[in-house]
Amino acid sequence: ITKGRGLAPTITAAGTVLDAFQVRLEVLATGALGAATFKYSLDGGDNYSAETVVPSGGTFVLPGTGVTLTFPSGTYEDGDTYSFDTVAPAYSLSDLNAAIDVVLADKREWGFMHVVGAASSTIFAGVATRLAEATSVFRYAFAVLEAADDTDANLITAYGNSADTRVGVVAGYVEQVSPLTGRVHKRSAAWAYCGRLAAIPPQQDPGRVLTGSLPGINSLYRDEFATPGLDSARFTTLRTIIGRAGYWVTNGRLMAPEGSDYDLVQNRRVMDKACRVARNAALQFLNDNVRVDPATGFIDEVEAQGIESYIFSQLAGALIANGNVSDVQVSIKRDNNILSDRTLYVSIRVLPVAYLKYIEVDIGFRNPANEPSTGGEEEASADSEA
Repeated sequence: ITKGRGLAPTITAAGTVLDAFQVRLEVLATGALGAATFKYSLDGGDNYSAETVVPSGGTFVLPGTGVTLTFPSGTYEDGDTYSFDTVAPAYSLSDLNAAIDVVLADKREWGFMHVVGAASSTIFAGVATRLAEATSVFRYAFAVLEAADDTDANLITAYGNSADTRVGVVAGYVEQVSPLTGRVHKRSAAWAYCGRLAAIPPQQDPGRVLTGSLPGINSLYRDEFATPGLDSARFTTLRTIIGRAGYWVTNGRLMAPEGSDYDLVQNRRVMDKACRVARNAALQFLNDNVRVDPATGFIDEVEAQGIESYIFSQLAGALIANGNVSDVQVSIKRDNNILSDRTLYVSIRVLPVAYLKYIEVDIGFRNPANEPSTGGEEEASADSEA
């Protein structure tokens, strides 16, 4: 604990910490144990408690932190200050796998998981493996990991060889207001990012300007606009925008390999939804009987068209009607020996919506006197500035 006055009594802290706190304590009234008073902050001085008497027994539990302060005997003077920061509990890959076992066993449908706490490339690989396994049992989801509070260069090095179409890593930290306590905490930008993902439809870009800036953020520790580099390295980052108040998602990134359709999180979300809807629609026909063509033994054309129509209607209602995609195509394979292999082959193609990542504007002055007349004899000239 750092003291603001060298001769002040030395307070100590102990316990099992529940979160990352920036503890600040200030003595308000001079006195000994049982007489002096103080106030404390858990968020670096953004918010303070009410005035509190230093306990006569010398111990005080900081509420909701798991930390106990011990005040030794002595005289505490008005204006004495103390400060220290705590480190949030960490997790191992084994801990994480145990948690993932629980959520994967839950029969409810969910779209993504936010792994709280700084991750590593080892954690990345472990999560990627588990999500790949999940698809084999028809769980279609992705994960958002938090990068360590480190330099851009170190993060790029740490994740340079990491690639997966179901795992994203959010870099940068923010000062974020807790909606529960009103305290301001230093948090990974992943907290605000995941809140935005949960609030928007799957096809919407989390950086869409029309949606508005991210709520509850007081400031950024890292601004992609001011120090670009991590967005192009496949990290999700936050940024400021000239002319707009607040803070914004640069791009919702997944750590997909170059050239993948799933570099943007919205493509992952839309395809995962399409997979869930398509599977549920196709399940309608599991163990059903279908007629075959007497001449070929292949599926009867009327039967094939009926199945195509039903699956398309389910996808269209869930995806096209909601604006998630532009179009869907469904096709049943008609030339397999269905009597022998007992398998229905369904091909589905989704046409996504497009995203306006660049807007080019040509702007300049005009002079009506120099513009062509109705006779067309005048010449027009203008300098343009973009």
